[in-house]
Amino acid sequence: MWVPEKSKLVKVRLHNHGEDVETAWAEDLGPIDETSPTRRVRLGNVPFLHAKPTYGDVIEVRPDDADGMLDWDSQGIEFEHIGRRIHDDGGRWAMIIDYKASSGSDLNATFKALDVAGEKADIAVEGAFVKKDGVSGRAYLAVPRSQSVADVLAWLRSSEVALAFTLVHPRDDE
Repeated sequence: MWVPEKSKLVKVRLHNHGEDVETAWAEDLGPIDETSPTRRVRLGNVPFLHAKPTYGDVIEVRPDDADGMLDWDSQGIEFEHIGRRIHDDGGRWAMIIDYKASSGSDLNATFKALDVAGEKADIAVEGAFVKKDGVSGRAYLAVPRSQSVADVLAWLRSSEVALAFTLVHPRDDE
């Protein structure tokens, strides 16, 4: 799995016309040319509010006029056409699961085991939040396009992961 160079990490802001604002870490790949402030970056996180771009995608960002933060705006493009706003698709799709702590383990240990298993399976795992009950949480996965929903569900249920989970997105009927 690709790992961003720590020396080139920058924070970028993703949004849709100022709505659904979130930040992500990205590897700075440099300016698009010598005269433009626009830069290319490769996302190193799985965003929560945007199914695309996601981990591994290369996008073009510009410094915001107000605060200078590197900025990407989906510009209201429908999801089916979001590829127009992605310079280089990293070949991943987003999955969201709610999961519970494994028996005899706490939620942090369960998440860490999921993250390690994801690394081995080339699935990027991002922890979103712990629920109020303290024994369940939500995780976002960036899954290689070569794997189907059924493949990932089978992997999550396998002895390698053995996770108690509920599929949040995509729904089985999508």
